[in-house]
Amino acid sequence: MQFQAKLVIAVLAFCAVALCVEAQVPFFGGCPTKRVVEDFDASAYLGRWYEIEKYYAVFEADGKCIQAYYSDAGNGTIGVMNTQINRKTRRMKSIQGVARFTGSESTAKFGVRFPTVPFVADAPYWVLDTDYKNYSIVWSCNDFAVANFQIVWVLAREREPSPEIRDTIREKMDQFGIRRDLLQKTDQTNCDA
Repeated sequence: MQFQAKLVIAVLAFCAVALCVEAQVPFFGGCPTKRVVEDFDASAYLGRWYEIEKYYAVFEADGKCIQAYYSDAGNGTIGVMNTQINRKTRRMKSIQGVARFTGSESTAKFGVRFPTVPFVADAPYWVLDTDYKNYSIVWSCNDFAVANFQIVWVLAREREPSPEIRDTIREKMDQFGIRRDLLQKTDQTNCDA
């Protein structure tokens, strides 16, 4: 009985922590090792990307028509402009930030900071795979005690990528060991604000 009580407390604490880190998807253990794009071409990555699927993130709750626009911000940084339409109010919401390489500029590991968000740490933004012209698979993971919290974003240059591109994305995600059953489709319909 005492073990069950401790287990319930541990699970509740784990869930509370998940809410504190933006309700990313929780997993036990530390962040797994993931390979990222080497020889990353930042200039080819710039431009508009539409969010096709993602792991749940509270900061995108009730969002549709979610997209990101990346620009050259100078000094080896990338400007980030994320926008979405609130599904209930139909109002557009946006947030601006800056992405910086966290390793060498040829490796697709970034830290993204949004000045209007009240925490100090850069959010990990790792490009696991991209062909620059059609799709990008982005992963973020944060360790906390005995758990890690992950977000995955599937981005595309088109609001509705072709079945062939979707097949490629699924194959790549399987190669990376990313759980596709946790993905939520992003509504990209009726996006005129």
